[in-house]
Amino acid sequence: MFFSFFKPSVFRPAFLCLGLMLAPAVQAEGVDRSIKPNPGSAPAASFPEFKDLTLPNGLRVFIIQDDRRPMVTFRLVVKSGSSQDETKPGTASLVANLLNRGTKTRSAEAFAKESDFLGSRVEAAAGPDSTALIASALNKYTGQLLDLMSDAARNPVFSEEQLAKARKISLSALEAQKQQPQALLSKLVAKVVYGVHPYGNLATPESVSSIERGDLERFHQTYFHPKNATLAVVGDVDQKQVIALIEKAFGSWENTEIPKTLQNPLPEIKGRSVHLVDRPGSVQSNIAVCRPGPRRNTPDLPEVLVLNSTLGGGFSGRLFQNLRETHGWTYGAYSAFDPRREAGSFEASAETRNEVTAPAVTEILKEIDRLCKEPAPETELALQREYNIGNYLLSLEKSDRTAQRVQDIDLYGLPQDFYKTYARRMGAVTPPLMQATAQAHLDTDNICIVVVGEAKDIKSSLEAFGPVTVYDTDLKIKK
Repeated sequence: MFFSFFKPSVFRPAFLCLGLMLAPAVQAEGVDRSIKPNPGSAPAASFPEFKDLTLPNGLRVFIIQDDRRPMVTFRLVVKSGSSQDETKPGTASLVANLLNRGTKTRSAEAFAKESDFLGSRVEAAAGPDSTALIASALNKYTGQLLDLMSDAARNPVFSEEQLAKARKISLSALEAQKQQPQALLSKLVAKVVYGVHPYGNLATPESVSSIERGDLERFHQTYFHPKNATLAVVGDVDQKQVIALIEKAFGSWENTEIPKTLQNPLPEIKGRSVHLVDRPGSVQSNIAVCRPGPRRNTPDLPEVLVLNSTLGGGFSGRLFQNLRETHGWTYGAYSAFDPRREAGSFEASAETRNEVTAPAVTEILKEIDRLCKEPAPETELALQREYNIGNYLLSLEKSDRTAQRVQDIDLYGLPQDFYKTYARRMGAVTPPLMQATAQAHLDTDNICIVVVGEAKDIKSSLEAFGPVTVYDTDLKIKK
């Protein structure tokens, strides 16, 4: 059983009248409604139970029962993504885009029509560590949906026609990103934090143009195998029946050995450096203060999330309060950790006017330092604990998010009880613990400052933070 923590209220006129009659009595008992009630501790177990089994061919299957609606969601994860692109970045993304664009048994049009008939779409996307296919439908279509997903995962044809269309869209997006400051910022952050590691190996117009049908076939044949995949099921299903349907759809999927690849090391960031993308005509600067961050299986990830929320998780974060509310320099300022399987990154970012670019960087560094040197007030920390726990509990209502979390336990090697203790651990973060977490993962002495803006207006002011390297919008160093 998958329990809902939020139930709709029921309107009853008689009860309403009774409530109005009792209101004075309640007030007479001395209840002060101006005081926010204590939210209480997080639930001891706030993650659904799931069945974990492995098919004879090695495909690991997770089944999460959710009988609130007559729906079923399937999520297939192949544990290889863009970090396996090697010499042609963009390959994994094109593979994912074409999985539902024609198979050995269905044309692209036939696949789309069958998906529409089921009221579903089999969608796929590639990330740094994995490629995921996901689809949802009424549970009466469970067998048909599994058949479609299996066909997409096992039998794509990667036709020249569909590849040409997908390549054109990708090239158009890459060209457009040269005019998007935030896209340029994100790419350069990855470049300086990850260097020659596969996480820093980003798609370019040259790499995408060079990708041929054979590259997609090789990627698929190399990595799409049951021992390199997991399948999560979330919905109102009979376990025995759904297992039988999964075995029918995926049981004959054959394995081959997945090659082990040697990955280039991460760069060692020592001291402060500034990396500036010169974008002539910009009247604003996009800023990111970044450095390496924890891996996805870091033991203190729940504590890291509360730390990040306090620094720059939203309106109540210190960066937002400082740069927007106090100084009026920006519409918003945020921070984020991006933990991945092999490494991670940290980034604190804002968009400001050119003339306050350097002062904004100073304030970001100041707020990071303050978390490392001073324990946060308990009142501030209590707000961030409640916010994170509430967001987590709300997210349990989303089937695809639940499926992802169960599969993340396998993908990233997390403890089996990771999500069962997740909310409780966030709720147990104390000021000294958060300060220790900040000291473990944040360091303003060894950090990169990445900026996208008009070099002639801001370069000289940024030199106060360290040596400045200037790039063009292709992220190539300018002489």
